[in-house]
Amino acid sequence: MLTKLFRNILTKKKNHFMMISVIKMTMKELAALCHVSVSAVSKAFCDADDISRDTKEHIFKIAKEQGCFGKFYKGKYHKKIIAVICHELNGGYYAIFLEKLQKLIENNDGICVISTDNFVSSKQAELIEYYVSYLKVDGIIVLGLTSQLKKAYDTPIVSIFQSVDSRVDSVVTDMQTAIYDAVSVLYSLGHKNIGFISENLTHIKKKHFESAIKNFGNITSYLAESDKRFEEAGIDGINKLFSKNKNITAVICAYDNIALGAIKRLKEMGLNVPQDVSVIGIDNIQISNFTETSLTSIDTNPDDICNIAYELLSKKLKNKYFKVNQSIIIKSKIVIRESIGKAKEER
Repeated sequence: MLTKLFRNILTKKKNHFMMISVIKMTMKELAALCHVSVSAVSKAFCDADDISRDTKEHIFKIAKEQGCFGKFYKGKYHKKIIAVICHELNGGYYAIFLEKLQKLIENNDGICVISTDNFVSSKQAELIEYYVSYLKVDGIIVLGLTSQLKKAYDTPIVSIFQSVDSRVDSVVTDMQTAIYDAVSVLYSLGHKNIGFISENLTHIKKKHFESAIKNFGNITSYLAESDKRFEEAGIDGINKLFSKNKNITAVICAYDNIALGAIKRLKEMGLNVPQDVSVIGIDNIQISNFTETSLTSIDTNPDDICNIAYELLSKKLKNKYFKVNQSIIIKSKIVIRESIGKAKEER
């Protein structure tokens, strides 16, 4: 009985000693066991290209036997990991870009990781820092870089929609020209009283509308900014616009969901679209073509934007010395549907 107990104590001590040895094992000690240099061990665990596969496998085999493989291994996953950061998933617009980017990444044997920043610049910066410094992704695509990077990163970053940092490549929509074209189309149909519905996150589009109106001397413009979002912003915006002027004959909305809410409210007020009021949206989301009155909308060309953004990122992934920072502007187009027509007084 005492002999068995003594053996158990010895076994426990031996296992304890082995565990301590594994924890304390240095790369130099592992190199000695493998009969290779410390440099070779370091390169193997960093998955360097200048060490043979046989040598790597030999080192890994002994490291696993000694229980220290996880301690030293620093190799990257065999597929490229691309992080995509967007503002939100609601509303459908960003989902269009996410779907296209994910398909591009996965079709090129990569893995797409998606996060949202909820329109908070500090959270966006935190996500970038996390992906670069801790998750160590291969590249990042940001759907709207809203603040300067904290520092220069070696990890390639591309921004879509906008970029406030000249060090970051960007692919943007020429929204100013697109909104000018929308006003121009309405003007050609005889509209002189035109409203614009925006919300708290669409100030830039509102400024583009105000700028466009200045090019048409005899147009009176009306602005309604809602503290709501999506369809509710459209309903709220129509209420605000028509409390200012009952003679508004056309409305441009900051995005399609607002336009859909605006059309709903106009119909509740007994006004027909486009017979009484023409409506234009922005983004050309899929549902725009399938509403009862199909929506005229500005198409921001997500296919072109995503393809070019991924191409830029790919060049940086293939060549770490590819440092040309550029901003590529993609032209939008108006897709004419049933929601616009001649101004009522022109009939």
